[in-house]
Amino acid sequence: SEVDDFIWQLRWRGHQIIEQRVQRYGIACDLKHGHLHAAMKPSHMNELRGFQAEAERRGMGEQVQLLDRNGVAEHLQSPLYLGALKNLRNLHLHPLNLCLGEARAAHALGARLFENSEVLDIVHGPRPAVITAHGRVEARQVMLAGDVYHKLEQKQLKGKIFPAMGGIVTTAPLGELAAQINPQDLAVYDCRFVLDYYRLTADKRLLFGGGANYSGKDSRDIEAELRPCIERTFPALKGLPIEFQWSCAMGIVVNRIPQLGKLSDNVWYCQGYSGHGIATSHIMGEIMAEALTGTLEKFDTFAQCKHVQVPMGDWLGNPLLAAGMWYYQMLEKLR
Repeated sequence: SEVDDFIWQLRWRGHQIIEQRVQRYGIACDLKHGHLHAAMKPSHMNELRGFQAEAERRGMGEQVQLLDRNGVAEHLQSPLYLGALKNLRNLHLHPLNLCLGEARAAHALGARLFENSEVLDIVHGPRPAVITAHGRVEARQVMLAGDVYHKLEQKQLKGKIFPAMGGIVTTAPLGELAAQINPQDLAVYDCRFVLDYYRLTADKRLLFGGGANYSGKDSRDIEAELRPCIERTFPALKGLPIEFQWSCAMGIVVNRIPQLGKLSDNVWYCQGYSGHGIATSHIMGEIMAEALTGTLEKFDTFAQCKHVQVPMGDWLGNPLLAAGMWYYQMLEKLR
């Protein structure tokens, strides 16, 4: 159908934008190709076979390869996986360096960036204004794109997205172990609803994330949560020092479709990437840029999506979301 074709093409648009910008502006962000989507049970393999069939039907067959357990063993030194889908179209990179490189490019093109200038309020009207602690900026249009990192416009946005806290750690440099555990330097993530994901950094550390906390409360000891996951995935890394740990808030949408819309005639919003912010934010950024300059076709398609809005916002939404995620985790263990 036309809708299926639109979604398939849009799925890869973020990759194209990132590749073009990295090349055009010389952004050093360790951009590499290659993902493994890993199966931990037979039902996951069925899911991967479905994606492989769709990729082949749409002319992407040369870029995807379904691996059995022996095939995975050639790519990862891990006992966990029954199989995997290798996808050479997908990317992995250093997201902060990408962001900083894009900021420098935007500044060179005339954009003005004001760091450490938290917006406290938005004043609507023919010429809307944003209010900070030290001043006021008027504009023809305002776009609100802070995801879960703000509490603005709660009258209209409350209950639309919920914060989930993700934990990430990096190990000490692995040295020769890096080529043993992940010889093709692929990014890896599994098929579970609440998944683990990892890759090697440029200095050959293992960067490992997972264990998302859907209560909206930050984890106090990320290393304690993730070390067992790392050692289960890679027994060869047992006892290896973890040198960095941090958490991040992700804007979760119940149906996993990003939300965009208008709060008034000239105040727009875009949010809810549900943990897939690198590619999705570039897709949504392009759609919002088109909308702000008068081309509304793609914007209207997304704006018409029906989203669940939970009464009482985070107060009720996060406990419900946490309960729902727990339910799906239990289902996965029973399947």
